Amino acid sequence: MKLKFANSVYLCLVLCMTVMILAGCAGGKEQGMPVDISYINKKETKLVTETHYLKGSDTKEKIVEVLTLLCSVPDNKELRATLTSGINIITYSLEGEQVTVSLGEKYKELPKTTEVLTRAALVRSLTNIPGVSYVMITVNGEPLTDVSGNAVGIMTADMFVDNAGTQIETKDSTVTLKLYFANESGDGLIAVNRELAHNADISNVPMEKLVVEQLIRGPVGDETYPTINPATKLINITVKDGVCYLTFDNALITAVNNVTTDVTIYSIVNSLVELSNINKVQISIEGNKDGKFRDKYELSTLFGRDLSLVN
Repeated sequence: MKLKFANSVYLCLVLCMTVMILAGCAGGKEQGMPVDISYINKKETKLVTETHYLKGSDTKEKIVEVLTLLCSVPDNKELRATLTSGINIITYSLEGEQVTVSLGEKYKELPKTTEVLTRAALVRSLTNIPGVSYVMITVNGEPLTDVSGNAVGIMTADMFVDNAGTQIETKDSTVTLKLYFANESGDGLIAVNRELAHNADISNVPMEKLVVEQLIRGPVGDETYPTINPATKLINITVKDGVCYLTFDNALITAVNNVTTDVTIYSIVNSLVELSNINKVQISIEGNKDGKFRDKYELSTLFGRDLSLVN
């Protein structure tokens, strides 16, 4: 089912829903379903969650309530509305477990750190609704892009480093990725835990993209070897229903050192499946899903975890 509202209709709906929420709160919070809503502090350095009680009887009504709350100023004077500075919700739609929210052009004017926090707050708040697992954000109908111009795609709550209630640029904050690189002979994999400093640059990148970028970067100061040609470019990456869809340029076809095809494939697959929102991986070259990868694997293959190559 897909629902869309024009901006003027939405604003009327927001007012109605706000009245309903306030009336519900006055009648006793325990009567509704508790949901954590993420707000941004006034210094725009962190997210803080507050529990609200939703009165809606179905998923659609709960989505409208959450969007209304994100546009509203919270009672806590240290916080501000998540969607502010003239950012309008133009439309929203619900298809299966995915909510797509289209925001106005003002969203593009947000500072980098504020945009990351706003995006995380939207995704986390909406996916707290039972029946909502994925969120897509568009700006005036166009896909949201990252600082490199790549489409951000479908998002889940665990794609964001957990910075709720903490400074986004704390030097001691790190994110740990489990990556699989090649052994010396190129016929096996070695698991490596890589810690990265958690800063605004990392927060702005979906976790699956961060994993692939680190694989292309290659080993750093350990007894492992690269599995991917360092000239490889990641063209696009999206996650939907537990499947990560990757598009690389032709450089991926060129083997690095003496690494086998299996090691290259499962370096990517095993590293990505370590993320909780990914179960399978599909790889395409320049958007082509009909051929074979190095004359061995059909590009239409959905790869699952395989630890038989791990030393």
